[in-house]
Amino acid sequence: MIYFEQDVCKYLNIPSVPKRVWDGKSSFKRGVVVTTTETGAQAYAVCTFDNGIDEKPRVVKVFSTEIFSECNMDDVRVVPEYMDVDGVDGWDLDEQSKKAAESLIEEVEEMQGTNVETENPMDSLPEWVFPEIHNREEAVAWLKRYSRGNRKKGKIPTTDENIKLRLYAIYSEIKKK
Repeated sequence: MIYFEQDVCKYLNIPSVPKRVWDGKSSFKRGVVVTTTETGAQAYAVCTFDNGIDEKPRVVKVFSTEIFSECNMDDVRVVPEYMDVDGVDGWDLDEQSKKAAESLIEEVEEMQGTNVETENPMDSLPEWVFPEIHNREEAVAWLKRYSRGNRKKGKIPTTDENIKLRLYAIYSEIKKK
């Protein structure tokens, strides 16, 4: 029996331990390895491997409180990078799922290609939103008069940005009516 399977799956956010066995040479960001503790029990751990730096997979997270003495490098399982869009051929999926993933990738690429820039509605308005307002003092006086006339309660904002936002909110409210 190998311990900490649920902990590894929860940590890596995967449903179960991957089935794909590591080929012994390619790099991977996340993997699962079986470790042997000092008492001889086997436990899962999380590992990583970069073939440019590492000689063997590095254990990055263990869940056992016991010290592990060795790793079974023959039983390293690679967690697939599902959202790697370089190609779905290396994904650990069946053929039907691979075809669905390819079509989804094409849709995403099409959507990214059509950059629809959203216009900021405040860009077409004067700096202080209403044409009769030219500076901060006029804006504060306008807000006070508007609040009194429409029985609105609340403090007048203190920063220029917040005053402009309040004016825009009032402008939007008036425009809706």
